[in-house]
Amino acid sequence: MDDFGKRDWLVIRTRPRWEKKVYNQIVKRNINAFLPLITTIKKWSDRKKKVEIPMFNSYIFVNVNKLERQQAIQGTLGAMNYIFYNGRPARVSEQEINSIKISLRSPEKVRIENNLVMKGDYVEITSGPFMGMNGIITEIRGNYKLTVNLYELSMSLNIVINPNEIKKIEKPDEQ
Repeated sequence: MDDFGKRDWLVIRTRPRWEKKVYNQIVKRNINAFLPLITTIKKWSDRKKKVEIPMFNSYIFVNVNKLERQQAIQGTLGAMNYIFYNGRPARVSEQEINSIKISLRSPEKVRIENNLVMKGDYVEITSGPFMGMNGIITEIRGNYKLTVNLYELSMSLNIVINPNEIKKIEKPDEQ
């Protein structure tokens, strides 16, 4: 039996600043989509305003099976293509999607208690919403600032993390 019913999280690349428009078109087709938005304050010369901006510019996540794959992108204004990795659509794990959702609700900011790692060290996150992900220590200034690499998406996510939630690892093989 083939896997036409199996659903995968894939990533659609959109035109710049078209993320919300593309998301709305896809959702109207009853396709499960996820557009992580961050609330920020924009300043103009005469006013300030809270606005929601995409966490990842020009990216939308869709949970589709093989039959819905083309339906999600075909005829959707502003949708460019799927992100590919090694010649196949890049799949994002359910764990990574959940980690992104959790990070939107409660960004982690914890003070450092001791310096067990140095800038440039490779670490694995051992607890919390990013558990199981690997990253590189990019900054130590009162907190560990950690870059978590999402290899399938060719992007990084910067987080601040408690030193008790990481362990030092050897440099991983290039993927």
